[in-house]
Amino acid sequence: MKTNITILTMVSLFLVVLMTDCSKDDSNQSDQGKLTVKITDAPSDDANIQATFVTVADVKVEGQSVEGFSKQTIKVSDLQAGKTQILFDGDLQAETYDNISLVLDYESDASGNSPGCYVLDNEDAKHDLNSSTSTTGEIKLDKSFMVDANGSTDLVVDFDLRKSIVHNENTSETSKFKFVTEAELKNSLRLESAEKCGDIKGKATNSFNQSELIVFAYHKGDYNASTETQGQGNSNVLFAKAVTSAKVKADGSYQLSFLEEGDYEIHVASYDEESGTGKLIFKGMLNAESSISGLLMNNISVQAKANVALNFNILALL
Repeated sequence: MKTNITILTMVSLFLVVLMTDCSKDDSNQSDQGKLTVKITDAPSDDANIQATFVTVADVKVEGQSVEGFSKQTIKVSDLQAGKTQILFDGDLQAETYDNISLVLDYESDASGNSPGCYVLDNEDAKHDLNSSTSTTGEIKLDKSFMVDANGSTDLVVDFDLRKSIVHNENTSETSKFKFVTEAELKNSLRLESAEKCGDIKGKATNSFNQSELIVFAYHKGDYNASTETQGQGNSNVLFAKAVTSAKVKADGSYQLSFLEEGDYEIHVASYDEESGTGKLIFKGMLNAESSISGLLMNNISVQAKANVALNFNILALL
């Protein structure tokens, strides 16, 4: 009789432990949400660049590598006008986070070929972008975001090529292009929550036949002509405080993507192609006027998940 009682007790204890473990598993799963991290690009303003590739070796959330990420080499120059490529798509503990880091591999790409981050020029030559002695570089993007239990969070990293790549002035180097300094490179990337962003797009009427037009978006009040049109920092970056930019295509169309909800001002610059080098040289700012009655270029309100149609006319070179 005692034996039967002992066996029943042991079975009961086993079932209690089993049910507790299952309950823990269910609880862990319910405390997770899905995180998707995508990458996009604001284009370079250099006509010599055919394509730009970066190799991401790791993605970290608050310093911890995410599980399931595989090293990727991405042709970021293809990801313009709202196009994106997924970097990471997986589960994460449901809570609020403060930052995401991308670890770039400068030495080798995802196939093991050198270099890991490079420009392909118009003659199909590779130019190593590494401007340091390190083989890797970590870019920390500070921005709070929440992963909800059983929910989905969609983040976008905008890799601004115009701000991040400059000509290598060291003529003894075989690479004619390089990344800006580490601090400037961090300022060349921004992290946005896709569901909180909208776009500005439209057409430019260029009656003055300026050769190349680039449209810049600034947070309202951030644009200062005397500083933004001069090279800033160690790398002499023009329009350093612009949120993003876009080239005006041959048909006059442009698109400024993944702008966080808020108020913006739009400015248009003219560039000329330098004879013999193909390098685009800043010519000056343009006086542009919205062709939509009542819509001012310096007061554009962007709403989440919405497109702002902004057609404008080029009136004169300032």
